[in-house]
Amino acid sequence: MEQKNQERQFTKLLTANRRQLYAFIYSLLADHADAEDVYQRCSMIMWAKYDQFDTNCDFLPWAMGIAFYEVKNFLRVSSRDRHLFSEQLLEQLFECMSSQKNNHSTQMLSLEKCLKTLRQKDLWLIQQVYWERRKCSAVAEETGMKINALYDRVGRIRSQLKECVRRRVAEVEHA
Repeated sequence: MEQKNQERQFTKLLTANRRQLYAFIYSLLADHADAEDVYQRCSMIMWAKYDQFDTNCDFLPWAMGIAFYEVKNFLRVSSRDRHLFSEQLLEQLFECMSSQKNNHSTQMLSLEKCLKTLRQKDLWLIQQVYWERRKCSAVAEETGMKINALYDRVGRIRSQLKECVRRRVAEVEHA
């Protein structure tokens, strides 16, 4: 019975923090396939070490620490690829991102709210390009847009979202 409770608790925490943990890993690797592989390995390692986790502490920093070392291991194994970050830069990014955890949470909540303000067509474009990771040429063809027009439109939506998030974060900081 205790095992089932532990499994449920772990699953709940991992699910609640999945986006932020994946975003953290992706920010260090900049490749979705690599980030997904590392995320899966991290999930397994976290489950194996979950009995060492202090449930009175925040799950995300613990998970990010494990992810950081798993990313370092991945980069060490893949070190022949010139497009990967050096270990020193990786450590600097980790320290910077760890210190900005609360700001990141505020930004993510703000982004979710800003996405809800988009027109349906604009939200669909963002979903296709960023969440579904479809090729812009395929999205342009499906919508009947020229590829440059799609790039321009997505760029304007991104600018709109960036400004919206900036305003919302500033509101939270001044509240």
